[in-house]
Amino acid sequence: MQSAYANTDVKKFKVAAVSSNANSFGLRGMVVVARDGEAWELAANSLNVKSAGESVIAKITLDDDKNRTGIQWGTYELPRQLPSAPKAVVAEIWK
Repeated sequence: MQSAYANTDVKKFKVAAVSSNANSFGLRGMVVVARDGEAWELAANSLNVKSAGESVIAKITLDDDKNRTGIQWGTYELPRQLPSAPKAVVAEIWK
């Protein structure tokens, strides 16, 4: 019997930008970018907000053929996938 966690992986993102203000719920926006250019906008409360350059880890759910079926952000809220970051932006964030 397979573990419930057998088809998971993790992916590391770095914080590219953090909003200077909070929304009406007190959440601040963060843009995170992976080494391959995958980019997301996330929201974080004051306890979980990261600074530019810090890492964020996402849990990736995979099917039996290792295709992504989901992504979980833990304590981060309101995930919204963005267009892939240009190579020059990725290089600057990951230098």
